[in-house]
Amino acid sequence: MQDLVEILILPLIGAGTITAFKGIMPRRLPGIWASFLVAVSFVLSVAADRRLGQLAAHHRVITGVLWNWVTGFGPTIHWRLYFDPLSAVWLLIITGVGALIHIYSIGYMHDDPGEGRFFAYLNFFIFSMLLLVLAGNLAILLIGWALVGLASYFLIGFWYERPSAVAAAKKAFVMNTLGDVGILLGLALLYVHYHGIGYAHLFRIFDTARPGSAFFEWSAFLLYLGAMAKSAQFPLHMWLADAMEGPTPVSALIHAATMVTAGVYLMTRLYPLLRLAPFTHQLIGAIGAFTAIFAASIAFFQQDIKKVLAYSTLSQLGYMFLAVGVGAYTAGVFHFMTHAFFKATLFLAAGSVIHALAGEQDLGQMGGLWRKMPWTMASFLAATLAIAGIPPFAGYFSKEAILGQAYNSGHLVLWAVGVLTAGMTSYYMFRLFFLTFFGKPRNAKLYDHAHEAPLVMTIPVVILGVFSVIGGFFGSWLNGWLSPAFHQYLGASTAPLEHGPVFGTVVTVGLAVIAFFVAYWLFVARGIQPQAGTTRAPGLWMLKAWGMDAAWTAVAVNPLKWLGDAMLAVERAILAGVVGLADGIQAWASDLAPIQTGYVRRYALSIMVGVVALLAYYLIRIGFIS
Repeated sequence: MQDLVEILILPLIGAGTITAFKGIMPRRLPGIWASFLVAVSFVLSVAADRRLGQLAAHHRVITGVLWNWVTGFGPTIHWRLYFDPLSAVWLLIITGVGALIHIYSIGYMHDDPGEGRFFAYLNFFIFSMLLLVLAGNLAILLIGWALVGLASYFLIGFWYERPSAVAAAKKAFVMNTLGDVGILLGLALLYVHYHGIGYAHLFRIFDTARPGSAFFEWSAFLLYLGAMAKSAQFPLHMWLADAMEGPTPVSALIHAATMVTAGVYLMTRLYPLLRLAPFTHQLIGAIGAFTAIFAASIAFFQQDIKKVLAYSTLSQLGYMFLAVGVGAYTAGVFHFMTHAFFKATLFLAAGSVIHALAGEQDLGQMGGLWRKMPWTMASFLAATLAIAGIPPFAGYFSKEAILGQAYNSGHLVLWAVGVLTAGMTSYYMFRLFFLTFFGKPRNAKLYDHAHEAPLVMTIPVVILGVFSVIGGFFGSWLNGWLSPAFHQYLGASTAPLEHGPVFGTVVTVGLAVIAFFVAYWLFVARGIQPQAGTTRAPGLWMLKAWGMDAAWTAVAVNPLKWLGDAMLAVERAILAGVVGLADGIQAWASDLAPIQTGYVRRYALSIMVGVVALLAYYLIRIGFIS
């Protein structure tokens, strides 16, 4: 139990010390210190994982109460940590891939004046994700969930002098808050009905309950609403592409290994509840499949290198939720792991390209970079082959496991959508690869300036690229690690990693290979420029994400603005009509104005300081800090 607390606390210590002392720290020390602490958390996670593996297969759970948190108002809510094979997988990816992203960031952010602040945010983000996956009940998970949203707000809006970055951070924060409300309501339902929200307590109840009641459907749906927002499932997906306004390492951290997969973790964690809510369970699979193909279509015509990767993340998250919806939980977790490898590679390699081209992200300004950046190109190619599902690269194995179980379980429509999406993914990813690294340079000045990234950036990219190649071979280990845990409550209704029929594999891989040759013919042999097709109606609609932002603005944003304006007019009329009241309130407001600066970042920092103070108090109380 002590090692789990250390894994959790180390990144928080990093965030606190860097925030407190960044003004007197040497320029490079915040990045080195932050990376070191996350790397130590990774080493401790490996040790904890090995200790968990020594337990019997069906009893691999390490749990303990740090203190009694809420008492005197009904059933006690404990501050409990919960470590089992599922949380172990997330723990290893968060700390392992997170450490590589931290190291990469030392090179990427070396000229940024806010470097210390950036690494404090990164460490705080890692702490928040670790709290989320180590939580032993839904209340602690909700705290981690909210802190992840807060940390993502800091990171997406890191360059706050850019209005677009501030707008993107606000958008992500607001849309994720919608999901937070869903989790809070679902948590409240379970707490009131079952007088507890601890995993072990709830799982014992779910194990003997009969499926199909409205209570289980509503509870599962409300919790899924939180997962839908955090993992950017349709229609709560628009924030993710805008989040590209943050520095590229942030994109790798949020979109590859951590934040956006929190929803997958929540749904996989609550698999006993989904068994009792068949409608919600099927809805998860259907929305996941639609999100996969919908996002893939948008990626077809994107001209920003990071936007292509953002929509590909949406699509791959759809695959993971498709897996959850057909009961392929182990396959969904497997795809989470391989996705962390190849998507982190893609984002970091894209960051190296952007770094080499003085911040340029437009594909129309790239081309021919393989001569200048061979290591980056090779790593990008490995990850592209992995996400395209070409054997024997990592993504092939996890996609095959998802599609195989979808087919074997009779979800033929979802299987067909997944197969078609696989072909689309291969096309838009090889389009991105060829436009970036092959063909003639489309901007001679930028091309002459381009160079391979420094070793501190290149080495993490190459390491992740290697895992994009070999990551699929971890499937046997993952299968033996997770299947007994899922079998404990699902019994025969869960299955280990499966393979579908041979013709399904042939079709899926065949489409991916055909898409590769089509992309090569269009963008290398014929030399079509990235702008081609965007003036046509279909390409224009895909480029603009099928108008979903405009639809949300018309349906939700504008009516709320009109309502707010109307309420303001009513308020002013009432206050103006009461003699002396308006002047008194105005004078009172003037006295309070100095503490209300209007800067959301300052309010968020106050919240973070309060959270750190509370945690320090309780750690002192339980004797962890003496």
